[in-house]
Amino acid sequence: MIKLFNKIRMGLLGQSKTRQYLLYALGEIVLVMIGILLALQVNNWNIEQQNNREEQELLAQLEVDYLENLAEVNEKIYMRNGMLASIQALFGYIDHGIDTVSLDSVGMHLSRVGLTPTFDGANGVTNQILNSGKLHLIRNQELRTNLTNWQGTTQKVIEEEQLMVQAISSNFRLFLIQGYNLRELRENGLSDRYSQSFMLSKNRYSEDFDPITRNYEPEEFRRLLRDYVFSNYLIQIDGMCRVTNQQAMGLREKIERILEIIRSEMEPMR
Repeated sequence: MIKLFNKIRMGLLGQSKTRQYLLYALGEIVLVMIGILLALQVNNWNIEQQNNREEQELLAQLEVDYLENLAEVNEKIYMRNGMLASIQALFGYIDHGIDTVSLDSVGMHLSRVGLTPTFDGANGVTNQILNSGKLHLIRNQELRTNLTNWQGTTQKVIEEEQLMVQAISSNFRLFLIQGYNLRELRENGLSDRYSQSFMLSKNRYSEDFDPITRNYEPEEFRRLLRDYVFSNYLIQIDGMCRVTNQQAMGLREKIERILEIIRSEMEPMR
């Protein structure tokens, strides 16, 4: 093809057809430019297709992470609701006594109030997108904004949870340890099926060992339930559970919205 063009060009020059030569040269330039533009168009199309494939892969990975986050936040809300129910039960014992109730129930509710549920979200894919400079691959602006703000969104819940952990671990448990005989107040915490259901391992390994507790002592329970400091701690934990759950429900709404956007962006490729 190049030889043919050269032959035509030389023929025109040899015949002193300057005008025709210039027109031919101009046409040749136009053809070259069209070829370059077509090549660029094909290259851009290939890049766009590659970006689309990468975006779909990232969306699929994000869906897995945020489904895990949704399950995680629901579990922690459920745990705190269980703590609230146990606090109400304990106030019932404070108001009406424990003569007609099972001490197993009293010990179980006392154990549950000492739980410290915390949200441990799956951030791997979100961090990968932000740290690797791949955020531009996500075309949906709302989703990009949510991913950018994700750490700040979860921090609002985590801050409330850490206040709860501090109040329960450093204050409430210390109050029980210093003032009461725990062997007479509670069983091994892992024996409670409710608490055990949130363990990473469902194997009740503690059954291989003799429990360090002994029979419940009614008078020790009565002494605890009469202690106004105990009531004050229950009120404090109750309030913290409610505030933290309020924040967690806001986080759940945000996660559900993120999943909704992810799925809407994945639909055209499915």
